[in-house]
Amino acid sequence: MKLIFMALLLVGLSGCDVLTKAKQRPYIDVKLIGVWKGEHKEKGGTIKSWTQTRKADGTYTIEFSFTEINGRVQSFTESGRWWIMGDLFHEISSTGMEKPDRYQYQFRKMDCVTFVLVGNDGLVEEVDNYEFSECFSKDSPLAGMSQST
Repeated sequence: MKLIFMALLLVGLSGCDVLTKAKQRPYIDVKLIGVWKGEHKEKGGTIKSWTQTRKADGTYTIEFSFTEINGRVQSFTESGRWWIMGDLFHEISSTGMEKPDRYQYQFRKMDCVTFVLVGNDGLVEEVDNYEFSECFSKDSPLAGMSQST
């Protein structure tokens, strides 16, 4: 009886090791694929809005628009790669970043997700104090399919 118990315990513990290793491999969370829109008010009053397209192949494009208090608008586009590893969302721009930004993420509403920055490559935002939400854009084309550009 002890031998059977020990064998089952050994199998169970090795299964935990497999699950732990699987959580450390990068993967794509299919719930995040698509076109998402968000807005964040900066400390100085500037409103940052964006539309982010995350594809199933792990690439993304973000179209940013910054509206300053005086009404001046600046826009730019960023692209890069995204993935999930260890329950954190990782995102790295294809220009100028050596390490990815890392966020905790949680779906608070059916079509909206909240991100909290937990690690970055030295950006201005303070870790654990930078939080934003974005919502799935129902009127946008499906971004889940990998598209040639």
